[in-house]
Amino acid sequence: MQWRLGRNETPPTLPCCVRRREARCPHRVAPFAMEEESDTRIDRVDWQTMSEPADLINARAHGGHGPRIAAAPITWGVCEIPGWGEVPGVDHVLDEIAELGFTGTELGPDGYLPLDPAELRHALGSRGLSLVGAFCPLNYRDPGAFASSHEFGVALAHRLAAVGCHTLVAADAGDAHRSAIAGRVTAADGLSPDMWARYGEGLANLARAIAPLGVRVAFHPHAATYVETEAEIDAVMANTPADLVGLCLDTGHVAYGGGDPVALARRHAGRVWHVHVKDVSASVLAQVRAEGLAYPDAIGAGGFVPVGEGLVDFPALVAELRRAGFDGWYVLEQDVRLGPPWPAQSPRENAVRSREYLLRQLVSEA
Repeated sequence: MQWRLGRNETPPTLPCCVRRREARCPHRVAPFAMEEESDTRIDRVDWQTMSEPADLINARAHGGHGPRIAAAPITWGVCEIPGWGEVPGVDHVLDEIAELGFTGTELGPDGYLPLDPAELRHALGSRGLSLVGAFCPLNYRDPGAFASSHEFGVALAHRLAAVGCHTLVAADAGDAHRSAIAGRVTAADGLSPDMWARYGEGLANLARAIAPLGVRVAFHPHAATYVETEAEIDAVMANTPADLVGLCLDTGHVAYGGGDPVALARRHAGRVWHVHVKDVSASVLAQVRAEGLAYPDAIGAGGFVPVGEGLVDFPALVAELRRAGFDGWYVLEQDVRLGPPWPAQSPRENAVRSREYLLRQLVSEA
């Protein structure tokens, strides 16, 4: 994102990667990342006999009908916004994701994970992780940025294809204005019908260009961008072909923007291709609306919380996605800012709490 932060902070320096731990979760599967799915499939998973979260996750990863659950680097404070906060080393983040039983992750900011496909394959495959998506900020609002946005998206899609990842998570690039008013957007702050048509054309052209690579575009609504509210999400869907552009339903960002993730899942049921499972704090969101707290400061104050501890109705959401036949990845995320002056966070504990809650909803709906 091209947002300006609300505080005078210096850009983070990535520390040296922490020493890789040798201990491994006994439930983690052997490396299968970036490989074609096995022909051996599990016809039915007996959910009630599975005592460990990793059992539930890995059953689906191996072709069963259980959930596919990933964890994204943003839960560990790894963000593309300069000056966001302290950034843990790559090995530390990937080790914890694998040790907690997750079987997938996303790419994170450009250059955080290895850029070389062979190195990326090793970093993920050695831990039994698949790359399941990559965030791609684009500016299709500005005609002058069309070409560079398209080129950036195509280049990223080539990198994804090289490691067997099939989902490019496109999003609006945002700006300082929308960051300042995030959570309080009105219709007057949005794009014109002509701009929406142009926006949709850019996304459709990108989707056509990368389809031969086996990569598809799932559009991600995001607070502090020009696709935040339900009306703006509907505008993207209305201006793009349903067979080319899907929806990455980020439950926390939709709720932050005043929307209803359950209603969106119902309205765009056939287009939900990817889900970012995220929850938003009712108290912080109230502060955003009452005091005009800017988006980066709201996240530092704990704007996103472990899944099940905020505003989002996850039981209803899971039921809606199940009715729609959703079979994609649930990617657990909790955007946090680590280090002073922000309150202390434990990304590992947050991830465990979110995973446990989500699995309970998935099992109850099975």
